[in-house]
Amino acid sequence: MDNLTVAEALYEIADLLEFTGGDPFKVRAYRRAAEALGLLPEQVADLVRESRLTRVPGVGKAIAAKVAEMVETGRIGYLEELRQAVPPGVLDLTRVPGLGARTAMLLYRRLGIDSLEALELAAREGRLRDLPGFGPRKESALLAAVAQARRRPDRLSIGAAVPIAVAVAARLRAHPAVQQVAVAGSIRRRAETVADIDLVIATRDPAAVSAFLDGLPPLPLPLDPLVVAPEDFAAALFERTGSAAHVAEVARMATAPVTLTESGADVPADPGASVPADRGPGESDEADAEVYRARGLLFIPPELREGRGEIAAALARRLPRLIARADLKGDLHVHTSASDGTATLAEMAEAARAMGHQYLAICDHSQSLRIARGLSPERLREHVAAIRRLDQWSDFRLLAGAEVDILRDGTLDYPDGILAELDVVVASIHSHMGLSEAEQTERLLRAIENPHVDIIGHPFGRVIGRREPMALDFPRILEACARTGTALEISASPSRLDLSAEHARMAKEAGVKLVINTDAHSVRELELLPYGVGQARRGWIEPGDVVNAWDLPELLEWLGRSSPA
Repeated sequence: MDNLTVAEALYEIADLLEFTGGDPFKVRAYRRAAEALGLLPEQVADLVRESRLTRVPGVGKAIAAKVAEMVETGRIGYLEELRQAVPPGVLDLTRVPGLGARTAMLLYRRLGIDSLEALELAAREGRLRDLPGFGPRKESALLAAVAQARRRPDRLSIGAAVPIAVAVAARLRAHPAVQQVAVAGSIRRRAETVADIDLVIATRDPAAVSAFLDGLPPLPLPLDPLVVAPEDFAAALFERTGSAAHVAEVARMATAPVTLTESGADVPADPGASVPADRGPGESDEADAEVYRARGLLFIPPELREGRGEIAAALARRLPRLIARADLKGDLHVHTSASDGTATLAEMAEAARAMGHQYLAICDHSQSLRIARGLSPERLREHVAAIRRLDQWSDFRLLAGAEVDILRDGTLDYPDGILAELDVVVASIHSHMGLSEAEQTERLLRAIENPHVDIIGHPFGRVIGRREPMALDFPRILEACARTGTALEISASPSRLDLSAEHARMAKEAGVKLVINTDAHSVRELELLPYGVGQARRGWIEPGDVVNAWDLPELLEWLGRSSPA
């Protein structure tokens, strides 16, 4: 029973509870537990056997019992009961961008719609417009959204794919016939979603390796291994990493094939390199550097290999010094059990300090987000006082902040007097995602103009594979951020990765500062930073572009600005 299978079952329970009108806090608890177990490096089955499951942040006794039941029997009785209450096709409706569980159940109960096909037919026949909240315009938008849902391939998020790839590569690395193994393809390039796991395996005994691969248990993601001789490893890794446009452009630069001897090569150091989450101990990210050297190029990090000007930059020796995980000094957006987090203030602070952070900003939700137990002004002031009392370390600073909702008209969920008392203000949109581009842009611009706002959280509000980005006039957003000194967040949560790499690069070129935050709701989620770093690297981001790559004094100076930067 692999971790991802267990996580998918918990996600399904959360979705079904939402469909049936279950307690929203219970829904969120199942989703948090699913995310924690999906990212866990240890096997869930081992934790069940050793009675250690409840030590995983976000996994309480009730959920642990259901996980144990699945590990031991292959099923969860509670999940099967919930499935009886919701027809399978109704759950598929939530694949449609902008269509949530409540609306899906409304469509089923009022019109019997239980599939994408039935939804599309009802919209074409004009049968939706009499339902609450619908009309001709909404019908037309739903038709476009259904078409979009059908175009989505079956892919996993990078956060779900990496633990699988790491586990398979580790087992291969321990095999006596394997000399080298590396994860390639879209995982190595840190793509947002992944269709399969590309592996390159060097061996003198391909039959033994193939037999080993055939004996692996079924995986939730297809395995695409390439078994090669050791001297062909570098060239194979280069080709399998891609992208196709990048490989083709490099290949045109020389006619002779490139090979690497078993003894290896003198690999030049990339000052921005770090070992990403999919690498094993001692495994270099530059194992194919000889391919570039043979063509007179600097080593091009995998995250840049998308055919977007990286080869010209390498020829001109103008490749960016990409940000690395080691450059980050702290996290400026995390939650605690004061709102919808699973860990206490002290637990989050101690965990961040143990990770080597210089600082951590506690930014629990504001009052209008009731589903997340947002803090009233009175509760916020009590929370800030608790943060100030706890902040007594000599080597670590705990900052008092809030994730403040941007309301529909662009005003903020707390008055300016309260915002002025905080160290960090992250302003985010959590509602009214379907406004027009003009309305949504003006809404966000008003928040950016507020002098107390330091960071715009997950700016496009997307959830990968579940909710499309909001419509925004991004150049106008960038102009306002550059003028006011407001930073934009790259959410490291694999379900968001918002900003996208393309938008991050646009922000850099516009002179807008970025922040790589986890938006962690548990201790475990503090470890998500590498995914945000990977997204930033894909956007050509350097340490100087990122606010939380600054040391504490520089950060405090930036946060204390009283006029536009």
